[in-house]
Amino acid sequence: MKSDGKFQKGRSIRHWESMGTVWAGAGVKRKRGLRILPKGRGFFVHVTSRTVGQVFLFGEVEKRVFVKMMRQWADFSGLSVITHCLMDNHFHMMLWVPARVEIDHRGILESLERVWPEEKVVAWEKYYQAQGADTRASMDAVVVERMADLPEFMRVLKQSFTCWYNRTHGRKGVLWDMRYRSVVVEDSPLALMSVASYIDLNPLRAGMVENPLEYAWSGYGAAMGGDKHARRGLNVLVHLARGFLPQAALRVRKRQLASNMSDWREIAQEMSAEQSQRAGPRNWKEVQAAYRIWLVNKGESKLTVVDAKEKFRQRKGLDPVQVIAEYEKWGTVPLRERLLVRKRAYSRGVALGRSEFLEELMREYRSCFGPKRKKAARRVKGLAGDCMCLRQVEDDEPNGH
Repeated sequence: MKSDGKFQKGRSIRHWESMGTVWAGAGVKRKRGLRILPKGRGFFVHVTSRTVGQVFLFGEVEKRVFVKMMRQWADFSGLSVITHCLMDNHFHMMLWVPARVEIDHRGILESLERVWPEEKVVAWEKYYQAQGADTRASMDAVVVERMADLPEFMRVLKQSFTCWYNRTHGRKGVLWDMRYRSVVVEDSPLALMSVASYIDLNPLRAGMVENPLEYAWSGYGAAMGGDKHARRGLNVLVHLARGFLPQAALRVRKRQLASNMSDWREIAQEMSAEQSQRAGPRNWKEVQAAYRIWLVNKGESKLTVVDAKEKFRQRKGLDPVQVIAEYEKWGTVPLRERLLVRKRAYSRGVALGRSEFLEELMREYRSCFGPKRKKAARRVKGLAGDCMCLRQVEDDEPNGH
């Protein structure tokens, strides 16, 4: 049958539903296009969204609140944040979206507690217990349908943050420019590591930092600062990449071995053994080293041609000499640099000292801390002894939605 080029009603919908994708357009006219997402299986995806007019709206407080909301709604949805980067006017996230979430009623209630105020959860559960079996099953199903769903996760995250931002800043109207963009990522080492490093290199490319570990609002920067959620994401990423390393790093390592070994078979055997070890990092230090090799590989500063007149533009990034030096260190970050990342504990906390001192201080100002907070002291890695930190008072926390 010949096509007249028009998107005919009825037939077109059946056609798209028969494909292995999810229909996420705006009706039959396809004004917004298709959201191409794998159907019936889990997948990795890179999502990004910008503020309206690309205005710089996000300072440290806004970024901190957004990251907290991102973690809460990802936890509720069953999605995993592999890495992220929140800039002044846009954000990037690399997510793992599962095919489905298997959960009982108790699990549903715990999920709601992560994103709803306590009184709302109590009211919902009271109504739930007063219903018959069919209504209960329907209420559970409505909640579960919102899980393992990328469009729903993005909708509620952006909407919740918009409500908080407008309320906090006395503002009205939309906050985000159009809908978010999504790119499905193949679960291959090259694709995963390339996309993740692109995300974490955003502040370096923008000239905001000279070293990607200095930026606290990226997955890598947060992980180097001790954030357990960010470390978990990068740990998953490096294990999935099975120790796969860029060719430039392998060439440098080969030259290092060649300086000590004369037989090429010894070099090949040693490199093979090292590659096998990298496929299963034993600790965070090894995970960080493998990921940092990828960051410096992708973060090298380069000259690019701007136009036909062969005008060149310097792409911001790491100096080539610095890249080679990083390869030779094989991704190891010196203690001095790791401690500099930890310096936020001195300026963003409210107190520093022994645990007894911090506990007494928190008791005196108990109303400034959440009801679930049990201990005041938080250990600062890199500091010996009993010198600990009391985190900043969260007086600008978002309300649940």
